[in-house]
Amino acid sequence: MAGYSLCGGLGWLARRYGLQANSVTAVELVTADGAVVRADEQVEADLFWALRGGGGNFGVVTAIEFELKPVSHVHAGWLVWDWRDSQRVLRRWAAWAPDAPDDVTTSARIMQFPQLPSIPEPLRGRNVVMIDGVVLGGESRAQELLRPMRQLRPELDTFATMPAADLRALHGDPEEPTAAVSDHRLLAELPPEAVNAFVAAAGPGSGSPLMLAELRQLGGALERRPDRHGALPALDAGFALVAVAIAPDAETALAGTAAARRVSGELEPWVSERTYLGFTAKPIDVRTAFEPAAYRRLQRIKAEVDPDGLFRANHAIDPAAGGETTKG
Repeated sequence: MAGYSLCGGLGWLARRYGLQANSVTAVELVTADGAVVRADEQVEADLFWALRGGGGNFGVVTAIEFELKPVSHVHAGWLVWDWRDSQRVLRRWAAWAPDAPDDVTTSARIMQFPQLPSIPEPLRGRNVVMIDGVVLGGESRAQELLRPMRQLRPELDTFATMPAADLRALHGDPEEPTAAVSDHRLLAELPPEAVNAFVAAAGPGSGSPLMLAELRQLGGALERRPDRHGALPALDAGFALVAVAIAPDAETALAGTAAARRVSGELEPWVSERTYLGFTAKPIDVRTAFEPAAYRRLQRIKAEVDPDGLFRANHAIDPAAGGETTKG
């Protein structure tokens, strides 16, 4: 929860409510000098700004307060086809997703499921393409909005009304930590040519060892800068790409890393200039995650609260030499 909130937070209601960081109202942390600090919009306002998107660069976070959203139930689930249908399904989804209302947040995934008892029988050992996600506004509205995708006649349709709290398990991610390698890009757009490249790199005939190649729908509230925000107010992209391979040993890690990079490399013509740290599992130029002025401000705040660089986050922000900032 802490890392999710501090790096931005891209959840199942993101196109309706934006990044989780914009819902954070206060953070308590221990800074490099051992002080226990509470940061909010009135006290330590600069530090509070930096914590909302700047990650774990500024101290040991011990508590986070955030706004709750008035959502008790949602309409959510999966639409599943054999992966031989990947091109026609993903082309339809890529055309449908940008114009979908903010109440819809979905992802499109090419999945290669292993033969494991934990995988449900209809999917165990199979290669599929699926659309999963959430629709707000009731079942009848969901039926209307999902009609263009259901016209492609999925073989499995699990969309149903469920408690919002159950969304934590919607993606079917492993409950226990799992060794994996991945690659990520933000995409400005997803035209038919990009879909073709994605399927060629991760779909039938590709020889890819990836368990997951995902395209996540962005836009909506995610692209609008709210009045109250921190270092990462929005994502300037239409889609997010994530490619993941299970990597229990060094050999599979090498193969998985090469396959993940191949997918992102094939989509390079449509890549945004920005990145999203919450999906990035390897060292990158952290400046690409922020607007230039925002990154310079993060450097100044880092120089004030941790001038000796005691805290080295996964995506480190280096203090600006001689940087100064004004405390809130």
